[in-house]
Amino acid sequence: MRVRLLLFCVPALLAACTKTNGPVRVDFIGGTGLTSGSQKVNFADTLTTKAYASGTDQLLKRLTITVTYKPGLAPITYPAILSSFDPKTAPPSQTITYADTLLGGLPTTDQLRGGEFLFVNRYAARATSGTETWTYTVTDAAGQATSHALTLNVRRTDSAQVYHSFPLLLRPVPTPVSHATVPARDRARTYCNLAYGLVLPPYALLNSQQSLVANQTLVDLVAVSRASGLSLEAPASAAQAQLLDASRWPVARRRVTRLRSTTLTVAEFTNAASTAAFEDAFTKGTPFTPDPLSTGPLTKDEVLAFRTADGATGLLYVVALLPGSPAAINCQVKVQK
Repeated sequence: MRVRLLLFCVPALLAACTKTNGPVRVDFIGGTGLTSGSQKVNFADTLTTKAYASGTDQLLKRLTITVTYKPGLAPITYPAILSSFDPKTAPPSQTITYADTLLGGLPTTDQLRGGEFLFVNRYAARATSGTETWTYTVTDAAGQATSHALTLNVRRTDSAQVYHSFPLLLRPVPTPVSHATVPARDRARTYCNLAYGLVLPPYALLNSQQSLVANQTLVDLVAVSRASGLSLEAPASAAQAQLLDASRWPVARRRVTRLRSTTLTVAEFTNAASTAAFEDAFTKGTPFTPDPLSTGPLTKDEVLAFRTADGATGLLYVVALLPGSPAAINCQVKVQK
C-alpha cells in the first residue's frame, strides 16, 4: 500500500498537536471525533487518529505503526475467589505491527524537500481490560526516523465473567475484487479474531514487503459482500480462495473456523453464559452447505455457533445488516475464555 495524500493548511490543522523538530516530523491532528492523545476509552470503541508527517531533508520512505497491548489480548480467566488472582499470571504484553507502508509520490516544497502526507487510521480499541500503545514511526531515505505515540486505557467491569463478550462491527470486502484493490474507506474493520475481539484491516495483513505475515494467523473470520448478501467466512474457506493470493497469504496460514447455524433466539443468546452452553449450541447446530467454513448470506437476528482453529467455541448474534457503501455487519459475540 502506498500513501499519496497531501495535507493542506498545515499550521491550522496542527494547532492541537505536539510539535516535533528534526528532519522528520510526526504529529497527531486534534479535533472533534479524533483521538490525538492518551486517554481512557470504552472497550471495542471505534476511534480515528489522523497522523501527519513531513520531511525537511530526505524523501520520506516508510510508515510503520505498532500496537503494544498490556496485558496481552487474551481475556483473563479469573479464579473463583477473585482475591486470589495473581497479576503475574496475566497474559504477557503483546506487540502487533499494524501497518508497514512504503511511501511514494509524495508532494514536496522548498521547505519540505522530504514531502508530506496524512494517514487516517480508523480502528477499534481492545475488547479486554488493559492498555494499548499506538506508535507511529516515519523513516526517510537516509534512515532518519521519528516516532509519536498515544496510549489508550480500557477498563471493563465484567472482566470476571467466565466467558468473553464484545460487540463486533465489520466492513465487508466487496467482491469480486482482490483485497489489494478495495477502496480505503472499505478497508477498515474487515477481519477479526474471535478469541480476542481484535479487528484488522487488509493493510495490517498484506504488504509488498511481506512483513505482516504473522498477523494472518490471527484471523478467524473475513466479512464479505456479494450480490447475494453479506457473509462471514473463514480464511480457509473455498470462497476465500477466489480472493486471497496464495503467494501473499499462503494456504498454510489460513485458519479453519467452523460455522454452524442454530435455532437459538435472541433471548437464548442473551442467556447463554457458559462454555457448556456454547458447546451444546455448536453440537446441535447445522453445518452450512456446501461450505462449512462460510455462512452464506446472513439474516438479521440470526445466531451462529462457531469453533475456532484453537478449539474455542462461542456464539455470534447478527444484530443488524447495514447495506450501502461501505456495507456493515453489526454483531454481538460470546466466546469461551
